[in-house]
Amino acid sequence: MSLTAERPEPSTTIAQPDRSGDRLVAGALLTVAGLLAVYQLLAGHVIPPLAGFAAVTAAVGAVLLRRRPRWLLGLAAAVAVLYLGGSVPFIAANLAHPESPVSFLAEVFVVLAFLTTIVGVVLRWRDAADTARRRTVAGAVGIGLLATVVSLVAVANVDTAARQDGDVALVTDRSVFPDQVEAPAGGVLWVDNRDPFHHTFVIDDTDVHEVLAANSAVRIPIDLDPGSYRYWCDVPGHESMEGTLHVR
Repeated sequence: MSLTAERPEPSTTIAQPDRSGDRLVAGALLTVAGLLAVYQLLAGHVIPPLAGFAAVTAAVGAVLLRRRPRWLLGLAAAVAVLYLGGSVPFIAANLAHPESPVSFLAEVFVVLAFLTTIVGVVLRWRDAADTARRRTVAGAVGIGLLATVVSLVAVANVDTAARQDGDVALVTDRSVFPDQVEAPAGGVLWVDNRDPFHHTFVIDDTDVHEVLAANSAVRIPIDLDPGSYRYWCDVPGHESMEGTLHVR
């Protein structure tokens, strides 16, 4: 009589694909959406390109919290590249003025969030270790904190001019210049920027080109011949801010 022992069949486990969301990319996109929404609230009006990017990034980020198909990660990277590539003039203008913290810091954190999006997509496609993702977040936070310190120092060094007797006031509020301003030749314009963003004050065909830091004012001598002059803001995206100065 022979005894035979049956050998158990080895069990095979089929690995299930990991379809959980990507929190790094999703978090970066949702951060962008929130920053763009707040920026428009402070501006006091809807800015169509920013509203469009906010809607797209919010939608993609929300889906990526639960699922991360490869095509959606690619879309997230494409949105980031499109924004960064198409907004170079606006990004440069805002980053050049740390003394206006709302526009400066909003731009810093939006750029950092979009760069984090791109890096996060690359790391996910390469199945990089979580340490690389944590370093990405730490680097972005560190740069953001440094930018905040730089902006606070710049704000502390802004000089604002007080209005003096006889000055003609020209006030910008909610990114709007008054349509018409009258002033005597040889007088002084007191230009008051009440917006949380920087502007410029440019008079066509003259040497007048003043930078207006957020919530600050400057005094500009009117060394002009009698006549009418167009003034405007040459910050990219602010070209609709214009009016006419009538020098008597």
